Amino acid sequence: MRLATVSLMFAATIAAGACSGSATHQPAAASARGYPVSVQNCGTTVTFDAAPTRAVANDINAAEEMLALGLGPRMIGTFGVRGDGPTGQPIPAEYLAAFAKVPDISDDYFTVEKLVGLRPDFLFAGWNYGLKVGTTSTPDNLAHYGIKTLALSESCAAVQTGLGPITVEDTYRDLSNLGVIFGAQARADEVITRMRTEIATAQARVRGLPPVTVFDYDSGESAPFTAGGLATPTALLALAGGKNVFASLQKSFTSVSWEQVVAADPQCILINDYGTPTAAQKQQFLETSPITRNLTAVKSHCFLTLPYDEITPSPRNAEAVTSLARWLHPGGA
Repeated sequence: MRLATVSLMFAATIAAGACSGSATHQPAAASARGYPVSVQNCGTTVTFDAAPTRAVANDINAAEEMLALGLGPRMIGTFGVRGDGPTGQPIPAEYLAAFAKVPDISDDYFTVEKLVGLRPDFLFAGWNYGLKVGTTSTPDNLAHYGIKTLALSESCAAVQTGLGPITVEDTYRDLSNLGVIFGAQARADEVITRMRTEIATAQARVRGLPPVTVFDYDSGESAPFTAGGLATPTALLALAGGKNVFASLQKSFTSVSWEQVVAADPQCILINDYGTPTAAQKQQFLETSPITRNLTAVKSHCFLTLPYDEITPSPRNAEAVTSLARWLHPGGA
């Protein structure tokens, strides 16, 4: 998974970036008047004179956002889709047919060489979801090749300090920005409304119930890699009647110590499912390690596995909230 490997690889290089946490879009009326249209993304205005026709998505979650808006015919490739899916079934059933119509360039994240070779006019990715500080994989450099970039709103936390908490509104913002850029705002509004409705139903189920403490286990045996307060799982857990034990960390995905996990003694553990080791192998490690086998969550066997594309920004975030609410509060209203 790229969350662990890329974030760790570039943690030392991340300082300050030209990102802000509040990407906004033009009013729907502006899109109706035609192009050019502009969106605010990571503190930068990106203007489009026409809808992109050779678009590329990096990572499975970004690709699903585009496919949910019916943008498959505008896409000429994806990177990192199969590499960040669960072993054996990397692509969810509802997106399988749409994915099959878009060229799958590589299981890994894009390289500038492979990306430029496709001659795209648009890239949807994110910081540490393909974009990398201190390298040529940045929007500024890609612009030299005629590639305009939309970055995941959540990912701004990887390149700028002092941002507010991540919420599901960041996912809605990305979907809406895509709608403006591609002239698909009505479709974006439909997807967002559907997500809002499903999440509201889950929230009603857990309203008034005490939050359950949760450790999000992404990967790592010598030191656990987990979601901090600026990562999407924290927001999804809060909506579902849970509380991330590392929500106070003003970081996105980050490494902590097992001693910190033991001190937090979570009631339940969420396992991020992608690639290898498999979710089953991660759970086995937690159940057999002398460090973690006596955790409350392990002794009560309170585990939930969710795929990568549900716990990172995507249209499947609403499904994740529903699953989390049922898991954390099985007796909810």
